[in-house]
Amino acid sequence: MYSEDMRTEKINFTCESEDKEYLRQWAIKEGRTLSNLVERIVKEAIARDKANLETDLHREGKGAA
Repeated sequence: MYSEDMRTEKINFTCESEDKEYLRQWAIKEGRTLSNLVERIVKEAIARDKANLETDLHREGKGAA
């Protein structure tokens, strides 16, 4: 059993067949499932966006001083 905070959500998205095939081959190359690869890509994108947001907020804070 999973604890409540360990549950994951499912999400579906649409992409072109060429993109899906590319992702599938990438996943195979890394020994991952397609789902796991996409999750990793999304998590990396979220981390980058959060870092950019923090950088922007830091710059805004310095400008206000």
